[in-house]
Amino acid sequence: MIPPSQIPPSRAIAAATRRGSSPRIQLLSRPGSPVAAAIPPDDRFGADGKVRLMVAYDAGQPPPPLPAHGAGHAVQHLDVDDTTAAVLDRLDPDRRSVLIGKTVPRRCRVLLGWLDRFEGDTWEQRWLASGADAAPKTWATTAFPDFTSTWQRADLSGGLYMLIQARVLRPSYGWLLTCSRVYVGLERFLQINASDDLPGLRDLQPYRHALARHQRDAEHGIARVMIRTGKPLVDLQGEDLLHYADVVRTSGRSRREHLAWELLVTLGVFTNEPPTLRAAWSAKGNTRQHSVATLVDRYGIAPSGVRDLLVDYLNELKPGMDYASLSGLAYRLVRLFWWEILQINPSQADLRLDPHTTATWRERLAVTSDGRPRREIHSILFAIRALYRDLAEWAHDDPARWGVWVAPCPVPRAQSRAAAKDKRRQKAQTQARTRALTPLLPAYLAAAHARMDWGQRLLQAAQDTPEIETFVVDGVHYTRRPTTSRYDYLRPSQTWADVLHIEPGARPVPLDRGHVNISKLEEDAFWAWAIVETLRHSGIRIEELLELTQLSLRHYTPATTNTLVPLLHIVPSKTDAERLIPISPELVTVLLAVQRRAKNGADQVPLSVRYDPHEKTHGEPLPHLFARRLGTRQEVISPFYVRTLLGGTAAWAGLRDADGPVHFTPHDFRRLFTTELVGSGLPLHIAASLLGHLSLDTTRGYTAVFPEHVIAAHEAAIERRRKLRPDGELRSATSDEWAEFEQHFLLRKVALGSCHRPYGTPCVHEHACTRCRFLRVDPAQIGRIEDMTANAEARLSEARDKVWLGEVAALEESLGHLRRRHAEAIAQQNQDTREFS
Repeated sequence: MIPPSQIPPSRAIAAATRRGSSPRIQLLSRPGSPVAAAIPPDDRFGADGKVRLMVAYDAGQPPPPLPAHGAGHAVQHLDVDDTTAAVLDRLDPDRRSVLIGKTVPRRCRVLLGWLDRFEGDTWEQRWLASGADAAPKTWATTAFPDFTSTWQRADLSGGLYMLIQARVLRPSYGWLLTCSRVYVGLERFLQINASDDLPGLRDLQPYRHALARHQRDAEHGIARVMIRTGKPLVDLQGEDLLHYADVVRTSGRSRREHLAWELLVTLGVFTNEPPTLRAAWSAKGNTRQHSVATLVDRYGIAPSGVRDLLVDYLNELKPGMDYASLSGLAYRLVRLFWWEILQINPSQADLRLDPHTTATWRERLAVTSDGRPRREIHSILFAIRALYRDLAEWAHDDPARWGVWVAPCPVPRAQSRAAAKDKRRQKAQTQARTRALTPLLPAYLAAAHARMDWGQRLLQAAQDTPEIETFVVDGVHYTRRPTTSRYDYLRPSQTWADVLHIEPGARPVPLDRGHVNISKLEEDAFWAWAIVETLRHSGIRIEELLELTQLSLRHYTPATTNTLVPLLHIVPSKTDAERLIPISPELVTVLLAVQRRAKNGADQVPLSVRYDPHEKTHGEPLPHLFARRLGTRQEVISPFYVRTLLGGTAAWAGLRDADGPVHFTPHDFRRLFTTELVGSGLPLHIAASLLGHLSLDTTRGYTAVFPEHVIAAHEAAIERRRKLRPDGELRSATSDEWAEFEQHFLLRKVALGSCHRPYGTPCVHEHACTRCRFLRVDPAQIGRIEDMTANAEARLSEARDKVWLGEVAALEESLGHLRRRHAEAIAQQNQDTREFS
């Protein structure tokens, strides 16, 4: 391209003469022409009535300032002929291509002549004035309705790509992402404008190890940034690619810029920039943490004095709290307390609540928004009591600021005391769950190992089988799907197969859109095994597991034994205290397997950035062990993926209890680890150090030790009783003894009911059943008891008349027993009636 200083004076004078003799207004078409006005933007709705995806939000907006030394700056003020000559010089400076020499003038003059009819001092201004930038789908048919043949449409699109390649126009990212044929132009753009740097970029190790479609996405992303900014490749900055990633994020392309960033960092274009795009976002202050005012206002609290009080109160507590705790406290105070108070009494203006409002609030707090009982309520009550208590204490130091809000607390102390009982109940439930999972753990571990072995055998069999051929694994017949494609960038990166037949008794294979994704099955099986083994051998939290890096593997050599002791370095997590824990040889084997998989043949573990879902921040780029490749970036495994893998392993094992399928959570392994250590005799304070607990009570709550001393004492008593028992009791019963045993139960039926005396005991009352405590009265014999009572009363009257004192005493005792039996029969009859009802 010829810079302005090298343009011949004669050509510049001729261009000025043409512009002066032909005013721009004379170039406008006749009234009613489709090019007389700007092209309307594309409709957001397609022909089928569906909303079209907005791939970027910069359509129709002016590009950033053009660099003064940029290649496109020299042609912005030229006329049609000079611009066409400049484009030809840019695309074919040596005039080697006859085709370019014929097509460039024809195509460029058509487009430049059309753009020259719009207002603007530069070609970029006329492009924006035409409206074509906001109409990438319809600009050609609207501006040139007479161009209906294929070669005419090809001239329009080809001419526009030539203008872009020559740096005459800089369309928006939305236009570049929407035009279907722009991809060919992007590849040609790099060959023309980055010919010196493109071979070095393609020779980089991250580029060579990437898939063809990822290489293509990276090159196209770099080309779009070069087009939009007007800069050469070596002058690009990190802010340019960050802006591009932000603009096009609405199209779901946020994962396609990671490889481009790594390539430009490795190439040396981005100096003093983080190695990954995720780390760059974090370094630029890209955080999802909200301010205190936003935490309060997001619950719809109207501006008021109490709203400002809550903001001030949370700001006072913010320096001593992490973001997750601060957000949770804001939810309890604002949403669960003050928002509910305003729903009950909209005119409430202070913290002094009347008894009716307080009682109604407690009733609303007891249930969730969907009507279910609230499981955890004491943390809410504690937060509210702390609010009222802090305001009362702070009022002594600053009465003008806090004193006006001091009020009686609506949560009495008696309600907060119930938290101890609820805590004991939760502890008992947790320990009961641990005891229930302990006998199931061996089967769960065996399933995790079997699943990993199955995944490896399945993947190896698929890779050893040619495409469209059949292979069999564990009774399931597969056909490998082809991986070749007409275009390299469409070639799948994973191994797929189809299920032909499942033999009886074979385990069904999960399908993905009707096919078997063998690569994903093997990946899930490996990570499930690695996570289960790491959690059960170390007892670490899920956050600590995901933060393990290659630097976490340490070793120590004691002077006393001179043996190498492997250690695992746990970074500060929940308690903000790091610790070193010794690891077993089994865990060393697992972590080395994880490290080999993370390296994937490279010399070191790739860097990745972990997002903390609690703190809403991104960490530093580190070689995380539990990370996998997703597209073009190395991504730390998410907590959701961990729980999904644990659930899949439990389903593979088929574990069930009385309540249904059994599920393991990451924290279950922490409790099982603690229970095993303490049950094996490890002191409680040592277990607390391994777990990172600051209090022994916390560790004691994790243990679910079985009462072995009670069990041992009971077994010893049983054994001692067996030793003291006569040997004769251990022989088999004879026929006479068995007949006597049966006769005993035949003699149980008596006149008033049934005799329940033990076998082998004599009748101590000599068959005076009314006096025996083993008699169970039959309610049907109530009449007989009443007759016996009447008879005894008549005899008692006669004995009293004749002064038979001995008979009187005996009859009075018999009457007492008869009345008690009569009452028992009446009670039994009433009970039977209620049960029947």
